[in-house]
Amino acid sequence: MKLGIITYYWPPAGGPGVQRWLKLSKYLAREGVELYVVTVDADKATYPLRDEGLQADVADGITVIRTGTSEKFGAYKKVTGKKQVPFSGFSGEDAKVSALQKIARFVRGNFFVPDARKGWNDHAYRAAEQIITQHDVRHWITTSPPHSTQLVGLKLKQKYGIHWTADFRDPWTDIYYYRKFYPTALTRAYERGLERKVFATCDALLSVSPAWSKLYQSKGAVPMTKVHTVTNGFDAEDFAGEQARRPEEFTITYAGTLAAQYPVADFITALNQLDFPVLLKVIGSWDGLSKERLENAADHVQLEFVEYVPKKELNAMMMGSHLSLFLLPEVESAKGHIPGKLFDYLGAGNPILGLGPVDGDAAGIIRDAQAGEVFSYGNTAGIVDFLKSHKQQSPRLDTALTAPYERSVQAKAVLKAVFGD
Repeated sequence: MKLGIITYYWPPAGGPGVQRWLKLSKYLAREGVELYVVTVDADKATYPLRDEGLQADVADGITVIRTGTSEKFGAYKKVTGKKQVPFSGFSGEDAKVSALQKIARFVRGNFFVPDARKGWNDHAYRAAEQIITQHDVRHWITTSPPHSTQLVGLKLKQKYGIHWTADFRDPWTDIYYYRKFYPTALTRAYERGLERKVFATCDALLSVSPAWSKLYQSKGAVPMTKVHTVTNGFDAEDFAGEQARRPEEFTITYAGTLAAQYPVADFITALNQLDFPVLLKVIGSWDGLSKERLENAADHVQLEFVEYVPKKELNAMMMGSHLSLFLLPEVESAKGHIPGKLFDYLGAGNPILGLGPVDGDAAGIIRDAQAGEVFSYGNTAGIVDFLKSHKQQSPRLDTALTAPYERSVQAKAVLKAVFGD
């Protein structure tokens, strides 16, 4: 079995975007798959985050081809005056969005369609062409975001007739922050046309949640038989060498992106009603508005903001907590939103306090794994009761119930979706 993977995010890129195929490729290689990964030259890439330690997790035997790129993030930096590449969901922005930032969003949303990394496409396409002609690789996966990567798969399918699997880690035109780019009606129509063409042309479509699978099917361009739900997972080997511990102070850890669409006000209200000290750690990236809301906490709530740390260090920090905090954005698509951090929480083994749709896919996973509880954002009484009960007793999760979400299991599901039974 030969498989090509086209992914912008690959070590030393950091953050959640790199985890899915870095880990799946590790276990696909163990299943005997001959893997070719096309990615961007790390010295020329525009990664929001880097994690050099992830290089050690690239499986032996994988052929990695790095290419140049012709991206236009230099123009973005000139317009905004910022040196850093923006985070997803605008989690790195200040509490008040400036006029200059709004202009930059408009330019990004209407002049760089589908995204500002589309300048990588020609480079990735040429590298994939060489692999097809030299190694006869007939099965390919393109993973997004960036959604421009899907257009590489489309072009390869049209010219070479490859078997093409389009993997969507997030929705395209239905992502919760899509409208924050201020796309015009013409832009929206054009981009939805690209999306429909990808859906209609690919041989298989991988979705990370059941609700999003239904969303893609509802667009009419993709039959039900083509869509496969393969959730993210966790790598049990990441946590095997870490020591679980409970600090003296009751500690809640939130890891990942925290943007304005993630309401935290009701959670702070619940924390303020507690009669014991709490340490809330926020690890990752956050916007100014969310930080302001969290800082409304009472004196018995200590806040600790930690910028992105390497994955290995993050694992240890998560295992040194009493609870993991899981938040979903308050948007229409939240029912299908299952961020990768949920599975890392399962791997870390601490009970999960979730806030979001109680009938969503993430809530279902938490219930099935008996990993905690999910409350609607306004249910402060329920949140308070949960916190108090886990202050008294906070047992670690049952690994037998979390085992179905291990990456090794997800890799077998990918094999079935891509190569068939």
